[in-house]
Amino acid sequence: MKLSRLVDYAIWAALAGVFVLVLMRKSSGPDTGQTAAPIDLPLLVKDGRFRLDQEPGKPVLVELFASWCGACRRAAPAFADAYQDHGQRVRFVGVMVDDDADAARQAVQSWNIPYDVALDNGGVARAYKVELLPTVVLIDGQGMVRRGWTGAPSRSQLETWLTEL
Repeated sequence: MKLSRLVDYAIWAALAGVFVLVLMRKSSGPDTGQTAAPIDLPLLVKDGRFRLDQEPGKPVLVELFASWCGACRRAAPAFADAYQDHGQRVRFVGVMVDDDADAARQAVQSWNIPYDVALDNGGVARAYKVELLPTVVLIDGQGMVRRGWTGAPSRSQLETWLTEL
């Protein structure tokens, strides 16, 4: 009985340790207050490229996501609504990290994403320190990272962030 209780305590201590490590871990994405890394990627659904340096003075919302990501799919309507409300003032761009361009195109179409989506070869995800999807990066008109967020933000979170820009 005594050994069983010690094993229980050891298991609970290990779980608590993992929980603390998760809480201490920085979320995915770049640090706020730094200059945004360059982005120059081909657009997925139409001809052309997205280049961050061609958006001077305009805030940019970058969503890094993938076709296989369930949280990304659930977040798509909130991003589409935010684009409808703020797309004239804020440049929205999705950055797909898929290896399969056809799967990425299909996701863009079936999720009804109304803004440009570019296909990443891994360089942008590395530059922006993306470890989890979706990752949202808000860049102000001067090219500084104002917010990095991991996970599917709610519509009200997006609204708050976009009105702060």
